[in-house]
Amino acid sequence: MRQATLDRKLRLYESAVQQPLAEVAFLERVYAEANPPQAWPRTLREDFAGTSSVAAAWCRSDPDREAIAVDAHRPTVAWAERTHAELDTLYLVPTDVLDFRGPRVDVIAALNFSVLIWHERAALVKYFRHARRGLAEGGVFVMDLFGGPDATAVQTQDRPITDDAGRPATYRWEQRTYSPLTARIDCRIHFRWPDGTEIRDAFAYDWRLWTVPELLDALRDAGFDEPQVWAENPKTPGRFTPTAQLPGPHQVPAWLAYLTARR
Repeated sequence: MRQATLDRKLRLYESAVQQPLAEVAFLERVYAEANPPQAWPRTLREDFAGTSSVAAAWCRSDPDREAIAVDAHRPTVAWAERTHAELDTLYLVPTDVLDFRGPRVDVIAALNFSVLIWHERAALVKYFRHARRGLAEGGVFVMDLFGGPDATAVQTQDRPITDDAGRPATYRWEQRTYSPLTARIDCRIHFRWPDGTEIRDAFAYDWRLWTVPELLDALRDAGFDEPQVWAENPKTPGRFTPTAQLPGPHQVPAWLAYLTARR
């Protein structure tokens, strides 16, 4: 099975990669840390939204919440429209994030390492400035990042999942190439079943693996005053807290982090 409908690939992606309820809870924590105790985030913009699952979960978490999901891939946006058709507080916009003009929001999220699509610093800063302009006063911008020695290794990682039909399958993350000269990394997602059928290159990513200092400097240049790094607590996996230190190569082979900034 080398061809698959977009519908199936997106559902597999949701099953293997996304945790929208956990993301919504984290966005709430970041906003609460940056604002007075009574402040409550009501509006979200999910950039590079793809399946729009975080934006949809945001709307479902509170009847007073609204979300805008922006993505340039029109067939994926159409899929999200069908999947989340019951949500009249979710607004799906099929356009490049830099072309989006809309109301200011409390939170802007650029997740699943989407910011890594920018290979040039000028383009990165331009996007961060655009995001800052889209935030209400006190609003927060949130992005995620991966790093560590394993992040630049040519390798594959397999993890068991359940597919859209409830059958066991394997999610494979492949880091195909990495260039130390440009920090350019070619990553792929594949899916495989016990009978040998597979979906090769279900998703492919041409990223620049920016470092944390580079991203923090770019956020400051875009006008954010005090960007923060949130690291995963090794004693409580999945729990992220503000930190001034990430683990070194002698401590862990790979790490995940969030970078946040307040307007």
